[in-house]
Amino acid sequence: MLLVQFSRVSKDYAGNAVFDQLDLEVLTGERIGLVGENGCGKSTLLRLMAGLDTPTEGTISRKRRLTIGHLSQEIDPRQHAKTIFEVVLEVSDEFADHMAYQQRLEQQMADPAVCADPDALEKVLEAYGKAQERFEALGGYMVEHKAKAVLSGLGFKDSDYAQLVGTLSGGEKKLVNLARILVQTPDLLLLDEPDNHLDMQVKRWLEAYIQDYPGAVVIISHDRHLLDRTVNKIFQLEDGAIDVYIGNYTAYVKERQLRLQQRYEYYLTQQDEIKRLEASLVQLREWAKMNDKFAGRMHNMEKRIARIKEDLAEKPVLVRNKMKVKLDPERSSKKVLEVKNLELSVAGQLLCKPFDLTIMHGERVGIVGENGSGKSTLVKTLLGLLPVQQGEVRIGPSIIPGYYSQEQETLPFNSTPIEFVTRLKNMSEGQAIALLHRLLFSYRDMHNTIANLSGGEKSRLQIARLMLTEANFLLLDEPTNNLDIPSVEVLEAALQQFDGTLLMISHDRYFLDKLATRIIAIESDQTLRVYPGNFSYYSEKQQYAWI
Repeated sequence: MLLVQFSRVSKDYAGNAVFDQLDLEVLTGERIGLVGENGCGKSTLLRLMAGLDTPTEGTISRKRRLTIGHLSQEIDPRQHAKTIFEVVLEVSDEFADHMAYQQRLEQQMADPAVCADPDALEKVLEAYGKAQERFEALGGYMVEHKAKAVLSGLGFKDSDYAQLVGTLSGGEKKLVNLARILVQTPDLLLLDEPDNHLDMQVKRWLEAYIQDYPGAVVIISHDRHLLDRTVNKIFQLEDGAIDVYIGNYTAYVKERQLRLQQRYEYYLTQQDEIKRLEASLVQLREWAKMNDKFAGRMHNMEKRIARIKEDLAEKPVLVRNKMKVKLDPERSSKKVLEVKNLELSVAGQLLCKPFDLTIMHGERVGIVGENGSGKSTLVKTLLGLLPVQQGEVRIGPSIIPGYYSQEQETLPFNSTPIEFVTRLKNMSEGQAIALLHRLLFSYRDMHNTIANLSGGEKSRLQIARLMLTEANFLLLDEPTNNLDIPSVEVLEAALQQFDGTLLMISHDRYFLDKLATRIIAIESDQTLRVYPGNFSYYSEKQQYAWI
């Protein structure tokens, strides 16, 4: 059944076209991954599907009484004064109003003045009894059960339910919003990067939930593993147009390359045909000057060439403009890092029991664990940014660490990108502009303060620091979080060529599979364990342990 249909839809912002003449359909039961570079209009497309924005041109049709759940990057500020559980239970306006009504009745029953008045108390009790009947008719107890199951799956504990949403971090607020939408179970789920800030255990839960979801799902995600596991169709938004691919992300990558090659070959065939016909036309014109009987053939040839040019295929872009990353490390000693009897704790709370660890030159080590398990604390302790509470950390004498911070707090937010890179390495403004241009900065953004840049631009600045400091031991804390897929692939390729040592925290399983040769896991029993191999090897061992 058709849920949403776009017919020749265009969208402009301030006269700038986001996309033009889009035609697309979303059908019942489909799992669609929406991919494209940062800034291409993916979030705008979801807002149009949800009816939160209107097209500049064209029409958008929706199934009658279609229910839509839209997970945006922001959460409604009006929810800040409510508890986590109250927000998640907002499955409909009627249900939310009824919950508020029941709470008012409960407050009245606890009022000493009401309790002292038998008539008033009887009226409140009668109203409360009817309210409970209506609550049950609305499926209230099932909603509560489902809300608890979803919150548990997303990593919330029972003790978190009473916490006010306004006190949460940005990532936690988004998780609450995701839980609310999942509990609603709308006909169409529109998820804008739902996996940001999720650890791997919660990602597995979300994958299973999407796989079993009774409605249709359109999801924006930079996690290629999640797209591989959950979607059966890809919408690629590029140059203001939609291309549709059947299959998961891996199938899309292969098919896209094949289509590009076919389009390029067709383009070359057309160009060769035009050149051949134009050469014939030149000859016909010469003959027509000498003999009028060639004039008709000449005009026919001109018309034929004009018809071909009217339907001329555009030259496909085989290689998109991507950031260019080259990491040139200084020579390194053989032993990069040695840890003896190190214990991780914060404010007296134990995160990881004492452990030993040695990392040698050239190793690629991934760090995994649940959110809050101590991964970032481990990296900061190794760098000396946090004090060693117990144990010993030794970094090799010729080691130059390069740190990529998840929170990006290491960037000077009041500086511009040009000021930042010229302080890192002595260079002219022209050289700085050339470097930042290779990292896809516009001239305007090069002179903007770092505080005003997007998350992706701040991430690319951290990459610039790794390039300029010639570090030979890179400690990377979630380096792919704010990068689009093409940029992640460039970073992966640069790290594969990197002649140094890597220690990486990441929830991007695709990324760890490509790079890691050893996995360090901080596990739920606060023990650090080492697994020889990439993430898939670690995951297999974990699944075997659960049997």
